[in-house]
Amino acid sequence: MIETFVVPGRTKKIAAGLVIFGLLALIAGYFLYPGHGHGHGGHEGPVTHTRIWANLLICAYYSTGIGLAATFFIATHQIGYGGWHVLIRRIPEAMGAYLLYGGLALLAVFAIVLLSGDHQLYHWMDHSAYEPGPNYDKILDGKKGFLNIPFFAFRLICYTVLWAGTAYMLRSISRKEDEVGIQSTYKRSKYLAALFIVIFAVTNSTSSWDFIMSTDPHWYSTLFGWYNFASYTCAGFCTVVLLLAFVKGQGYMKRVNEEHFHNLGMFIFGFSVFWTYLWFSQFMLIWYANIPEETIYFDRRFENGWFKFLFFANLIINFFVPFLGLMRRKSKRNVQNLATFAAILLVGHYIDFYMMVMPNSVGNDAGFGLPEIGAISLFAGLFIIVVLNALTKASLVPVNNPYLKESIIHHTIK
Repeated sequence: MIETFVVPGRTKKIAAGLVIFGLLALIAGYFLYPGHGHGHGGHEGPVTHTRIWANLLICAYYSTGIGLAATFFIATHQIGYGGWHVLIRRIPEAMGAYLLYGGLALLAVFAIVLLSGDHQLYHWMDHSAYEPGPNYDKILDGKKGFLNIPFFAFRLICYTVLWAGTAYMLRSISRKEDEVGIQSTYKRSKYLAALFIVIFAVTNSTSSWDFIMSTDPHWYSTLFGWYNFASYTCAGFCTVVLLLAFVKGQGYMKRVNEEHFHNLGMFIFGFSVFWTYLWFSQFMLIWYANIPEETIYFDRRFENGWFKFLFFANLIINFFVPFLGLMRRKSKRNVQNLATFAAILLVGHYIDFYMMVMPNSVGNDAGFGLPEIGAISLFAGLFIIVVLNALTKASLVPVNNPYLKESIIHHTIK
């Protein structure tokens, strides 16, 4: 029953090509798309490259979130005694291998922004905002205990170590289970999964504050962590579907059938509805919680025609498309159909994170060109290389998992 995956040579070339093209596009974009800095007083400042840094942040955070969602998927099924997923679990396990690279990429973005002296992405990095003078910012000064460079860097390192470390240990125990097949191995993975859930429960929110919400430190939302979680988790399930469809298309994992895709489709459908609930709740907070200061978030996205278009496109793609397209049972059991919707939603949730960052940092200089295409290409290629390489490190079938038989005979109630 042991199945060893071999990455097709053509796929390796495509992934490497994406990375190379992405790097070249970003370099070209660096010279072709410079923006203009703005001081706290609104005066024109030096030429900046915030659009490049913002795109790197969006794609690094988005791809890391997808890896986190995959590890979350494994951990929740592990502690919940879920059995149906065992045949497909090596896919999300391999996605968890990306967390190290995603964390390092986020650290690299932070280092680049810090060394460049460009404070448009993270306004709170500007030291003049804390000193008496024309740029003094009372709100930022009140938040400097949390938003300061040493503490921010420390949190970034902790995220990378904790996320990548627990994901690595979960994969290691799972591979060891293939070799020894003892019950204690499964119990160890269950305890580790519970630990990851605790870590994730805290860092899911704090990382969203750090990476995304602090691009607009004058605004806050109490449900922003959940909103981020819903967005990249839905994208994570979509990625599992696409990878699973690709691997099956190569002739592997023949025991995986429409029942497993149906379950994944239900997760995508459910998280799409959950995301919409949070999207609408964040808007409604202005009214029912009587906190009008939140209006600045939506005001920025309505005063620019490009952002206003994306604002509504975001809702249509991420809610109406999956809600209408995946409601029927049959639509979730058709692999080609489900993969098509998964690809559309991956684009949709990229737009979601684009809309979280670009209006705050780039403003009217935002658009869609070489910087965006380059960043997407770079991180898509890197993600494919890392995940497919991780898939080759263990059997595609967890041969000694105690719930393997349950996964093989799994079927959903009609």
